[in-house]
Amino acid sequence: MLKQSLYSISSRQNLHQARWFFYVLIASLGMFFAGMLITYLKVRYPSYTVDEAVPGSGFVSAPKSFVPLSIPFSFWLSTGILAVNSWLLNRSIAAVHRERQAAFRKYLLFAWWTAVMFLIVQSFGMWFLWSEHFVEGYDGSTKYFGMSFALSMIHALHILGGLIYLGFVIYFAFQGRYDHENHWHVDNCAGYWHFLGIVWLAMLATFYFTQ
Repeated sequence: MLKQSLYSISSRQNLHQARWFFYVLIASLGMFFAGMLITYLKVRYPSYTVDEAVPGSGFVSAPKSFVPLSIPFSFWLSTGILAVNSWLLNRSIAAVHRERQAAFRKYLLFAWWTAVMFLIVQSFGMWFLWSEHFVEGYDGSTKYFGMSFALSMIHALHILGGLIYLGFVIYFAFQGRYDHENHWHVDNCAGYWHFLGIVWLAMLATFYFTQ
């Protein structure tokens, strides 16, 4: 039988508040990323405008043509890395629930390194988008590369924040602060990373289907 947690009382007192704070944070970030993707689609498929110079002419679209977006291979590779990261975090939660502290810390460390790998691999893809956007004789026709770079950069910054958060969780894990009753920090951290994975899949799907 699992022993009573030394942190159970304080953990239970703070758990409800922490969960609501986490839900509000995720909802806010979700609306933020949704707004960015809607903006991307709005630019990718501009609204038609009325040509007032010719009565009854109806709706006409802008004649501007743009270079189709080419998704770098590193983006697909980083997607797989992010999936492994989510799996490792799920394993870490299962381990701490069973008081398997050694396995719990091992999964957290592996998850941290996969997050670092994601940023490294992702940087190659963002460099490709950046270089393709600012080609010689830039005339604005490659703006989708620039927009995709901006969205990827913002997502990468949130990944960096999640990496710092995960680092704090690992530090406290090695301090023995988590057990089968007190693990909501780990749950929230894993939930944040799962959220970033879903956001990335939505972004990649948007890039792919609007090429």
